[in-house]
Amino acid sequence: MPSDWLSRKPSHQRRILPADCSQLSGTPVFSWGEPQDRANGTPWVFSLRRAGGGAPNSLVLKRTDVQESRLILRQELGADSYEWRVSYTNTRGATVDSAWRRFGIQAATTATRQAVAQVQSSQTLAFPDGQALAQSVVQRAHPRLLPAGSSFPAIAKAAQQPDQVPVLQALRSKARQALGRPIPNAPQSQQSGSTLSKVLDDRQIRQTAIYQREAIETLAVIGHIDGDPSLRDAARQRLLALAEWPTDGPSSEAANDQVNREIYWALATGQDLLWNELSPAQRSRITTVLRERVLQAIQSLAYLAREPYDSHRISNVRWLNQTLLLASGAPEFPEAQALLARLWDLSRFTLYAWGDEDGSFGNGIAYAWYAFVSTVPYAATVRVATGVDLYQLGVLRRAGEQLIAFTAPDYKQPSAFGDETETQDLYANYAGNFYRLHAQMTRDPVDGWYWQANPSNLANPRSPLIWQLLLLGVDSSPLPRPQAPTRNSWFFRDAGLAAVHVDPAQSGRTSLFFKSSRFGAFNHSHADQNSVVYVSQGQPLLINAGYYPYYNSPHHKSVTRATRYKNALTFDGGFGQSESVQGARRPSDPMHSMDAGGTLLRAEEQGTLTLLTGDATAAYRAVNATSGTWSPLLTNAVRSVVMDRASGITLIYDWATSATPRRWELNFHSPQAFTVYYATIMARSKNASVCLDTHGPATAFNQTMDWDVPPEVNQPAQAHGRFTVQVASTELAHLTVLRDGCRDHKLKLARNGSRFEVTLDKQRVVFNKRELQLAP
Repeated sequence: MPSDWLSRKPSHQRRILPADCSQLSGTPVFSWGEPQDRANGTPWVFSLRRAGGGAPNSLVLKRTDVQESRLILRQELGADSYEWRVSYTNTRGATVDSAWRRFGIQAATTATRQAVAQVQSSQTLAFPDGQALAQSVVQRAHPRLLPAGSSFPAIAKAAQQPDQVPVLQALRSKARQALGRPIPNAPQSQQSGSTLSKVLDDRQIRQTAIYQREAIETLAVIGHIDGDPSLRDAARQRLLALAEWPTDGPSSEAANDQVNREIYWALATGQDLLWNELSPAQRSRITTVLRERVLQAIQSLAYLAREPYDSHRISNVRWLNQTLLLASGAPEFPEAQALLARLWDLSRFTLYAWGDEDGSFGNGIAYAWYAFVSTVPYAATVRVATGVDLYQLGVLRRAGEQLIAFTAPDYKQPSAFGDETETQDLYANYAGNFYRLHAQMTRDPVDGWYWQANPSNLANPRSPLIWQLLLLGVDSSPLPRPQAPTRNSWFFRDAGLAAVHVDPAQSGRTSLFFKSSRFGAFNHSHADQNSVVYVSQGQPLLINAGYYPYYNSPHHKSVTRATRYKNALTFDGGFGQSESVQGARRPSDPMHSMDAGGTLLRAEEQGTLTLLTGDATAAYRAVNATSGTWSPLLTNAVRSVVMDRASGITLIYDWATSATPRRWELNFHSPQAFTVYYATIMARSKNASVCLDTHGPATAFNQTMDWDVPPEVNQPAQAHGRFTVQVASTELAHLTVLRDGCRDHKLKLARNGSRFEVTLDKQRVVFNKRELQLAP
């Protein structure tokens, strides 16, 4: 990594694309970061040259008019090695250059040239120029949510297919229910109260807004499909009532951006679908309110220049784009077309901010679902309104893989990592509607299997989406036959996640989850690099402890995010990763930072064995209060995990070093108290169990059911167990053996210093510091 002002910025305040030394198959997009001392209004200077830069003709491009810390090239780059940098003018008038960063575009071989060309053309199709897209949209008549070349009678006919009839019937039922429910009043300004009560009030307002949006959509679509004007009129009444909600009250962008987005999207969809049922004056009123709400949200997007990973603004880019697709061209909203052009281009940078082409999401499992829930309808909106298929992008087409890997099909179970692990109904809430919509666009048999793992999702769909019907105007072919996944191990290097299953097709499956992520302990992520989670027969046995009452509640920031409440390494009384205070007498609340991250060094499957290695050295750091800089706490923190799916044995090897002698600690947490059998510790739940055997320096085991800070809401207690090495040292080499079902298994184990050699049946596994090797 080059050393310059850009590399010295906190990781969460810069997103460098392409990364130094990247090897690419096509022209990249460019992104960097916003310095604090840049003179307001002065443009960036962007330079691109062939690698080396010595020849007079090495300069490929120089732009002096770049206004934002990102750039899309409108010219294709050929196969070659390149370097790029940016320069800015600071508040003192001086020019500040970044270092040159390298990337290469690989030449396609004869065998792959055609395939590469297809990928590049699909990327071009998926992301046409923003101005061209906006111009084409304003030429479309309303309703734009009716796919070009289709009609509502044609969609109604396609919906008579056996796998679509339940969706149509469920939406009809939803429309009838909406007819019988009163139109809610606008929310009142909130009274003063506790932080928790305000959180609950905000959630209630959001649920009301969501219901209003869904009622308007459903009444309008079913009203068109069934040719029922009474349904469309009911949708119109709700739409006009929603337009009267004050734009400066508790539903404003400043008060609750999630509520505001629900409202401006509801206004846009309702007006589009009911265009012919609305008078010119009513359209004008709706557009005027929609414009005011959209412009409030647009102002907040400037924050992305300094915080490119901000989840709310990233989501807003999608909500605003889909809204502007429908609102552009209205005389009451003259800025809409230009805003659509700009935000469409911006979406190239925000679709995969928390992952990359493997479709992964590195900001928690529950929040992967929530991002999915907002992204899938967005892709559907784009498809029906413009014909552009965003699912030609791998990042969207593969977005379901992580959900399959980390959320058991048709089974209630806590999530492995990130905020809101206690939410156990993610599959129940979202598989039959949002994942089904995803599968409708991927046409992947495994995606089809996942949402149909619960048969009622097909026969009696819960909370169906209008997009499931509207997409029939694009593709009405039958869904492919479902097919269960055959892979046991799932690796997501972009997010630093791995999931291993004995049988991935089972609902109550036996699984190991591992994390070592570059996203560190930022936002909804925790200080849990190199941590593991273990589930047996669907029962969580080794869990990441703590709850999520609300963001940054005392319990959340001091307990839930802390390393000592993870199945991970700590030392000297619970000190761990991303410590916010260097030299503190007790562990501090973890700093929200990507700088304290991990790396998934190895992730592979060999026969019945899955091998994982993570390096969390950079995570074990503390902030110096005087300088504001990071200071390392450890010099090495490496964990290697080998899971043998055949025998039910999992090996966890920890190697850590420190310049200062440490009392090393290995933490494990479970929903129930651990049972101690001499040197063996057992975690049990219902008919499932796992036993832990430790090998290495002598340790003492202790457990408690208490919290440092109790949760602000009523939740079950959890067991917090810790193996503490009895003698302080500068190096730890330790092996923990997990035995699924506590079955006896005669392991042959030899230790020599930091080297452990374990024989599993006829397979030898050798751990030695950073090395993990298999030998016959």
